[in-house]
Amino acid sequence: MSLLGYRDKFFVKVYAAAFYVDYSLGIDTEQWKEKIGIESFDSNSVFDSIFKAPVVKSLSIILVRDVDGKTFVNALNDVIAHKIKKPNAEEESSLSTFQNTFLGRNLKQGTSIYLTWLEPSRMLISISENQDPSQVDAEIKSATVNYALYDGFFSNSPVSPSLRSSTAQLLEALLTK
Repeated sequence: MSLLGYRDKFFVKVYAAAFYVDYSLGIDTEQWKEKIGIESFDSNSVFDSIFKAPVVKSLSIILVRDVDGKTFVNALNDVIAHKIKKPNAEEESSLSTFQNTFLGRNLKQGTSIYLTWLEPSRMLISISENQDPSQVDAEIKSATVNYALYDGFFSNSPVSPSLRSSTAQLLEALLTK
């Protein structure tokens, strides 16, 4: 399953984003709801359940304009800072890895960035210009940092309201049929 949204910053589109969830082929809706632990549809609890569920989730970000790595990472740092007030040593290390993955890069229009959550404590970052990424650029091993990033896109105050809204609408349609 995939969904699309945009992030606007001061009325300028910065990137398009699509969210992918392993909605295993051949599994009916009831089995999938059971797998991710959903009893009834409430978008907040559904997004939390999906994060915690043993399914792969991936956020594909495609830049629609040039942006330097520092600007990109600072925007996401703002999201993380609201969730993690006083990072511990593991979180600091993960935040540093995240930041260093983007700092010093000139991210051109068309660059693809994938954030792939294999499990709550493992997120892979892959970056590529003009094609789907073919390698892993970094791995973040902090469930707290990983959740802060995920929640930045799927909380009640997401960085991309259109992505969250379209994802919630499709999930509701799938899970309440």
